[in-house]
Amino acid sequence: MIRNLLAVLALSVLAAGLSVSGPASDTTGHGPSGGQEKIIKRDFDGDGFLDTLTAMVDGGSGFGGDFVTLKDGRTGRTFAYSSWGSYGRFLRLIPFDDDLMKPENKGFRTALEEALFPGIPQGPIENSLAWLIDAYSHPVEEPEAEGNPVFSQKIRFEPRWTEGQPAPPTSYYVVTSDETLLRGYPIYQEDNPAVDSAHRQAWLVYYGENHATLEPVPAAGDVTVFQSAHGIAVSEGGRSCWLFVNDEVLTDGPAKLRWPSIKSVLLSGDLVFVHHAGVEDHLFVVDFRAGVVGRLNPEIFPASGGGFEVRDGRLFLRGGPKAGPVTFETIREGLK
Repeated sequence: MIRNLLAVLALSVLAAGLSVSGPASDTTGHGPSGGQEKIIKRDFDGDGFLDTLTAMVDGGSGFGGDFVTLKDGRTGRTFAYSSWGSYGRFLRLIPFDDDLMKPENKGFRTALEEALFPGIPQGPIENSLAWLIDAYSHPVEEPEAEGNPVFSQKIRFEPRWTEGQPAPPTSYYVVTSDETLLRGYPIYQEDNPAVDSAHRQAWLVYYGENHATLEPVPAAGDVTVFQSAHGIAVSEGGRSCWLFVNDEVLTDGPAKLRWPSIKSVLLSGDLVFVHHAGVEDHLFVVDFRAGVVGRLNPEIFPASGGGFEVRDGRLFLRGGPKAGPVTFETIREGLK
């Protein structure tokens, strides 16, 4: 009953042209559900014909989003898109029709964006999203298949150092035509168009508000590590760089972003050790100079979690069947 009322309220605010928070960010733990439709008749493109926008918010405990269609009153053509997806994913990638990029259809695109991403502005790509885009643009490596006994997964990225301290990310969307990302990012929503010759760009939505805060981790030395609920950044010499962001598909993150995935962080030289909690526990090691993240083999760091410490150039682990120390030399060799 309460969820149904929330859905009606959200759509009523949309019809009035006001902003509301989108359910896909799951900042309260669940999105409104019930599937009520709101129909808005308006001349969105200014051609003298009434167009029809239909919006519906739906969701449950783990998934949710907005379903929107817009019918051109002059031609009868219909555009239909959805932001539906898992609350454990930071990103939505929604390919859309090339025709919406034409100047005469700007009103259509604006109306669709306001309905699909209520309360979320369009913005430039900042460094935490840039890290995710970079990570998804590289193939995830499986070192075990190549005889690497230390790491079960490797993610490569290009370290991007910018002036100033890292800032807590916010939610926003961008329009992207990055072909590597369009064809490489896993899209689960079958209601949206496929990437093809008529759909060569997409809305990329980033629910960055789920990072919550970004706080420094106590450590000695010139490098400062910052930890959010789902990400890690470092600063050095007045510059900063993001080096890890959890996402459900990429790092086996939790089913909901309101559940923090970063348990603890430890810096040693140019290596950052990240105790990560998703469906299972993992220990990631990041070489932020080289731009590579490695997930420790579960035989070394068990899925049930375990303690670890670093001393004398070695990583000591507790709880796994192969819990002996691992030297930094072995770690760096495995990250190559």
